[in-house]
Amino acid sequence: MFGLKLRGINIVKIIKESLAKLSRHGNVNIKLKYFLENDVVWIDYEQIVTALFDLEQNAIEAMPDGGSLIITVEGDEHQVFITLADTGVGIAEENIPLLFTPFFTTKPIGDGTGLGLPQAFAVVKAHRGSMTIESNADPKKGPTGTTVRITLPRRQVFHAEESKMIVHEEEEE
Repeated sequence: MFGLKLRGINIVKIIKESLAKLSRHGNVNIKLKYFLENDVVWIDYEQIVTALFDLEQNAIEAMPDGGSLIITVEGDEHQVFITLADTGVGIAEENIPLLFTPFFTTKPIGDGTGLGLPQAFAVVKAHRGSMTIESNADPKKGPTGTTVRITLPRRQVFHAEESKMIVHEEEEE
């Protein structure tokens, strides 16, 4: 967990900040829904803003003709759940296992580095959270689009790993 600057932050404020960084979103309708009594999470503000921005940008780029991005925030006393659901073109089934692989991209050369999703995934994992992605790119199977689900603990808990001490005694002469 080295490198994280943990602070108690309002998660809704973080999402609004990441959305404000989007340079354009054309005719994509963005809706933020949150259902939290306590919206404070102990996380690294800058890293989570960047991770969410990358995910939001991917969603917008997946909707060149417009659509909807719905961001939902829920939680309990131990965790916060963030869901980003878009109505974009979706991700081909064969590409789903490769999404967190650095430098993997389906974008044309020069349009993407293939680092956004792996970096977002790494940030969530560094916070001891989880991220899953479900997607449909085949209109015959139903509405196209992608859903990213993030789970973050409200507080970071550090457990001391079990350790053994080996004592070597030298014999006296």
